[in-house]
Amino acid sequence: MRRRITYILLVIDALLACSCVAAKVSERVVYYTSTDQHGDTLTLSGKVSVPNQPKGVILLPHFTVAANSEVPSTSTTGEAKYLQDDYILVMPDYIGYGVTRERVHPYLRGDLTARNCVDMLLAVKPMLDSIPQSAFHAQPSVQDTVTIVGFSQGGATALWILKLLEEEYSSRIYVKACYAGSGPYDVAATYDDAVAKNKVGMPMVIPMLVMGTSEAYDLNLKREDFFTPELDKHYDEYVTSKNHKFTELYFRMLNHKVSYWLSAAGADKTQPETRRMYEGLLRSSLVHYPTDNSPVGQEVICPGIGYTTISEAGCCWRPKAPVYVFHSYDDGIVTFRCAEHLQRCWQNLPNVTFDFGHYGGHMHSIMKFFPRVKKRMAE
Repeated sequence: MRRRITYILLVIDALLACSCVAAKVSERVVYYTSTDQHGDTLTLSGKVSVPNQPKGVILLPHFTVAANSEVPSTSTTGEAKYLQDDYILVMPDYIGYGVTRERVHPYLRGDLTARNCVDMLLAVKPMLDSIPQSAFHAQPSVQDTVTIVGFSQGGATALWILKLLEEEYSSRIYVKACYAGSGPYDVAATYDDAVAKNKVGMPMVIPMLVMGTSEAYDLNLKREDFFTPELDKHYDEYVTSKNHKFTELYFRMLNHKVSYWLSAAGADKTQPETRRMYEGLLRSSLVHYPTDNSPVGQEVICPGIGYTTISEAGCCWRPKAPVYVFHSYDDGIVTFRCAEHLQRCWQNLPNVTFDFGHYGGHMHSIMKFFPRVKKRMAE
C-alpha cells in the first residue's frame, strides 16, 4: 500500500512540478489590487494563460499547496495542465503566496479567497476584452462569460466564488457553470472527522488549518495550545518557510495519527481556545450539519447569515448557475461528509448534478475529475 501511495504522489508531483507550456499557450503574471481580512488594500499576484482560439474563460482557484513554488505565478499548476490548451485561465495565487509570500495564508476562509479571486477576474477583464472576437473558437462573445473550476480547496473556493458573483456581480459577469471537485465545504466536519478517527490524510493540513484560521479571523491563537512538541519544533520549516512542496511534506510527516501532531487540548472543543478555533471553522464552512443525521429544525450554519435552522427547503444559499459536484467515497483527505452535507442542501435543485463514486483517494481522483469536467464542458 505504501508503494502504491508513493507512486500516485510522484505522478501528481510530476504534474504539479512540470513547467513546460505548450507552444500555442502564452502566459502572463499579473498583479492586482484586492483586500485582506481586515478590509485593507493589498497587492496580489496570479497568472493568466491564453491559448490560440480559446473556447472560453475559466476562473481556476488552485488546490492546497505548501510551497510558494507551487502557485500559478511561479509554476504551471496541475490544474492548468488539463485545461490550458483550450481555455483562457485566470489563476490567482491567494493571500500568503506569490507577491504576499511573507503573510500567513488565511486557509479555507472561502469568502475572503473568493473576493480575492473575483478581484483578479475583474482586474484582467480589460485584457480579455482586448482579445479580438475572431480569436475565440466559440461564438458569440465569451469575454463576459466565465466558467469556474476548482478541486479540493479550489473546489470549495469555486462555490464561494459562484455565491459572490451571483449575489454582487450578476449584471457584469455571466457564470456559464461551476465545477467543484472534492472540496471541504463543511470545514468543521473535516476537523470533527479527523479527531474522531484520530487519522488525517495529509498531516500538513493540521498546522495550516489552525494557524490559517487564526489569521483569517484575528484569533491570535498560540501554537503551544494546539500543537504537540513534535509539530511545534518543525512548524517554521514545514509551514512558515513555504519551501517544501506538499508531496515532500507528505514523506516528512508520515505519521497519520492526529494525536501525533495535534495536542489533546487542540482536539478538545470544550477547551476555550479550541472552541474559538472551531467557531472559525464553522464560519469558513459553506454549510455545516452538527451530525450526519441532523433533523429538520436543528441548527445549521450558512454563509453570510450565521446560525439558522435546517428547513425542508434545504440551505440558505441556492446557486442559480449549473453546478457539478464531484467527490469520491474513498477520499481520505477531504471527508466525503462534506459532499454529503452539500447534497442534503441542494438535493432538490434541478441545476445541481452530483457525481459520487469509488474514484480512489483524494489525489487519485483528481485525475478523474478534470477529464470529466472537460468532457462536460465540451457537450
